[in-house]
Amino acid sequence: MSFNDELRNLIKANISSIYIQSFEWQRFQAKISKIAKEENRKLFYFNDAEGLKEFNFEEKKFDAKNETNIIDTIENIENNSIYVFEETHSYFNDEKDVNRFKFSIRKLKKEKSTFIFFSTVLNIPKELEKEMTILDMPLPTLNDFERLYGRLAKEFNISTQVDIEVLKSLLGLTIEEATNAISKAIAKNGKLTNDEIDILISQKEQIIKKSGHLEYFHPKDSMESIGGLDNLKEWLNIRYKAFSTNAKKYKLKSPKGIMLLGIPGTGKSLSAKAVSNSWKMPLLRLDFGKVFGGIVGESETNIREAIKIAESLSPCILWIDEIEKGLSGLNSNGDSGTSARVFGTFLTWMQEKESDVFVLATANDISSLPPELLRKGRFDEIFFVDLPTPEERKEIIKIHLGNVEQSFENINLDKIAEITKGFSGAELAEVINEALFNIFDPNSPDKPILKTRDLIEVVERFYPLSKTMDDRIKKLRKWARSRTKLASKYPPEDFEFKEKLPKLKQEVLDNPFMDEE
Repeated sequence: MSFNDELRNLIKANISSIYIQSFEWQRFQAKISKIAKEENRKLFYFNDAEGLKEFNFEEKKFDAKNETNIIDTIENIENNSIYVFEETHSYFNDEKDVNRFKFSIRKLKKEKSTFIFFSTVLNIPKELEKEMTILDMPLPTLNDFERLYGRLAKEFNISTQVDIEVLKSLLGLTIEEATNAISKAIAKNGKLTNDEIDILISQKEQIIKKSGHLEYFHPKDSMESIGGLDNLKEWLNIRYKAFSTNAKKYKLKSPKGIMLLGIPGTGKSLSAKAVSNSWKMPLLRLDFGKVFGGIVGESETNIREAIKIAESLSPCILWIDEIEKGLSGLNSNGDSGTSARVFGTFLTWMQEKESDVFVLATANDISSLPPELLRKGRFDEIFFVDLPTPEERKEIIKIHLGNVEQSFENINLDKIAEITKGFSGAELAEVINEALFNIFDPNSPDKPILKTRDLIEVVERFYPLSKTMDDRIKKLRKWARSRTKLASKYPPEDFEFKEKLPKLKQEVLDNPFMDEE
């Protein structure tokens, strides 16, 4: 059911009080004016700056009233009317005002009138929770942007024809934000075509970043950038088919998302970027820690707004990196239940969402995650990303050597894979980087070439996280054994460290041709 139909039905059903949290004031004003006229209701507006005013349907303008006190307004309501209170959520912080609203709302059914509280912040006091109906106003659709562009094209005297891809690049913006983005693009280039999409996307990124809790990514990494994790790659390749047109035709459900649980530096975040690039979908990173605000109701508003933006961009990837850190306050009693409400909102959305938003969450510490998050139905699958096996280490080393334009033909991969047992992918990249620094000569015109011995020199002094995380990794593996799916096709490697390195190093020093073996 559309927002218009739902709002109309609530008013026709004589619902006394409706709360709408949105930034789309102009769109709402147009919608409520149309509904009020069709339902033959008087329409009043109230805000602190202008006081009470009535909308004149004949002349399509506001007639100011003498009333400037909100309490007097709600105590003297007219029959068969709609009262829209704009940005009046601050009144709900006063207990006396809350009680006045409560008793006024109860009288509305007799008067056949409705209160609509329209605000950019969701702030409903406990006393009014049972009295109010919350209604979500979605962000603009492609049809909304098509109408907007038609109006702006006439104003700027340019062609009213526009490619659908141009309009898609505006998804996630409000009408006001899209108006500014389109106007800027037209003012700069005198037109709005596919050539201006980069301008629109750049503007959109800035606006999304202003939210403080969402970040728009342009990943360059692909599935080929990831070494190993074959089970994860295979799962993703199969599930991608669900986004095709034929999949929708045959009622194949889109995947909800996955959680990647594992050891730091094993490629979890890289996988999120690679999925976005491989699936050709926008990547939004949600910072759960920044969702929480200091103003009453702000945190709940932030998570709802983040969800709304993600859904407007669908199909897209919603990436939540190290989700356990964002939920660290969930078991605390110091935030008056804010964390629980935010988390509850997010869980409900994950369980019931029908939009093509693929949630990819990563976590390093399973003990910090609430059990509700791991229950079946939230994620399609939970993958455990372990330390790379010897075969995967060789693959990872090849990838990182290619990234710095070094040939793996000069490296004895079997020997390096053997001595880097317990190293994560990120640590293997750092070994190569450190080795390059060691052999680089700024005064030499020749390109430095990495050899096996150069990497051994670095590994000898390197102290991987797995040495200090031994107990934690064992506990994590034990937990994951019966609860998750392995991201790798190879069984976990026992990384009990043995004193092989000094012996191997001596072999290389004694045999100068070992690099070429």
